[in-house]
Amino acid sequence: MVDQHLIVAKIVAIVVLFLVTLIFCFIPYLLDRFYKWTQRPENNAREFKVVLCLLNFGGGVLIATTFIHMLPEVVEVVNALQDCRMLAPTPFGLPEVLLCTGFYLMYCIEETMHFVVRRRQQRKLREVVTIKDAGEELRTEIVVQPEESPKEPNWLRGLGIIVALSLHELFGGMAIGLEMSVSTVWFMTGAISVHKLVLAFCIGMEIMMAHTRWLLAVVYLLVFSIVTPIGVGIGIAVSESAAANQPSTVSGILQGLACGTLIYVVFFEIVAKNHAGIRILLSSMVGFVLMFGLQIAIGEAKGKSHFTCP
Repeated sequence: MVDQHLIVAKIVAIVVLFLVTLIFCFIPYLLDRFYKWTQRPENNAREFKVVLCLLNFGGGVLIATTFIHMLPEVVEVVNALQDCRMLAPTPFGLPEVLLCTGFYLMYCIEETMHFVVRRRQQRKLREVVTIKDAGEELRTEIVVQPEESPKEPNWLRGLGIIVALSLHELFGGMAIGLEMSVSTVWFMTGAISVHKLVLAFCIGMEIMMAHTRWLLAVVYLLVFSIVTPIGVGIGIAVSESAAANQPSTVSGILQGLACGTLIYVVFFEIVAKNHAGIRILLSSMVGFVLMFGLQIAIGEAKGKSHFTCP
């Protein structure tokens, strides 16, 4: 039976993680009410450099999260699954293959959506004119060329980030729920909270600057805010079970795919700016170094994990 003080600590962690993450997700929208970032053209806004710096700060955060935080966990889980014969041993690096699969899965989804959107927009641009001549009707199709190329779907970037990070944060919450001492629960909650709050601000900025519809943005940010508390709840539910420290096949595969998805979003949607300037580079590096330090704190809190085979 789990200690009552431990349950209370985990429930408090659930409430704090949800509320504080939700607040940080919407801070960019509050700042936008004062600075009007989303209403200013890129070429005319002096503040747009600030927005670019913030976006690339978020890019650096996501790069560190992907390569230093998520990928080592995927490698650890998949190796444990193969050692326990829950996954067949392979002559290649299975974690890396899962990562590449997630990358190309996101690539395929985005290209498919862009193709569908282009076809729909081009169909709307065509006008059919009917000309009557000597009792006969001649239908002439006139294609109106737009001044700008068809717009790409602006919700896809946010969807990729939310799906990838939500899967990861779910398992991060489970790590808190599985802890067996109150002090470790508080330490883990503090370390993961700081990590997630930085991510929450950056994700809110990304979704806002992608001009995602308000209702869809609220859904995205609510999902991201609630997944870690859900993970804590799942961890509480299985903390009394002897199988709590066994590696999960679903966890390893999903985290591997999510890692590849996040790599695609980071490099194709956030840091794909050619010669954006030294301030942009420094902003990305600051985000990377910040998350690197937080990862050290999280590692000190968790210690080395030891999986046991069923």
